[in-house]
Amino acid sequence: GTHSASLKVSDGRGGSATDTVTISVGNPAPTATIAPPTAGTTWRVGDVIQFSGSATDAQDGTLPASALTWDLIMHHCPSNCHAHVLQDFIGVASGSFAAPDHEYPSHLELTLTATDSSGRSASTTVRLDPRTVTLSFASTPSALQLSFNGSLLATPFNRTVIVGSTNSISAPTPQTAGKWAYSFTSWSDGGAITHNIVAPAVSTTYTARFAKCV
Repeated sequence: GTHSASLKVSDGRGGSATDTVTISVGNPAPTATIAPPTAGTTWRVGDVIQFSGSATDAQDGTLPASALTWDLIMHHCPSNCHAHVLQDFIGVASGSFAAPDHEYPSHLELTLTATDSSGRSASTTVRLDPRTVTLSFASTPSALQLSFNGSLLATPFNRTVIVGSTNSISAPTPQTAGKWAYSFTSWSDGGAITHNIVAPAVSTTYTARFAKCV
């Protein structure tokens, strides 16, 4: 059955504190199951991901949708990991969400928590990794600096991003290399000196062209 156990502590000078826990004997936690998405599912920015799940309990049988809660979290791990809570879905057995635009390395974590009539709960989680692509950046002449998402780097360099993500690139001008000064003339993709690019599904090189200042 269900029992309450209490602990009271007194300091001998009239002060006291009490804590109580509930013990459910022979009442195991429910079992939660996520159907789609399955482990190994990958995504690109903007993909609509369908999810559904269910839960069973030894005493309650199949739990209703009202007993289910979903948590969607983005884990961003540039040097040390931190989490962004994206969305909660309360009291539903299924639904969908659009994969967000975020810097790489990062991944999604979808957790289903089931709670039975006695208040006992259990969770299960599926990790969803993004599809990535390597973008290469070059300049003519080489070794000039380009800005990628606000960071200045000398060419050539590569960056791994999530497919479908929006990234800002810029070509600072003028620049000096050796005894010469150079001014920007064009990007290989035809974009403005500063513009956004949407990461394609295949590796691509973006080249900034410069000319000697006269």
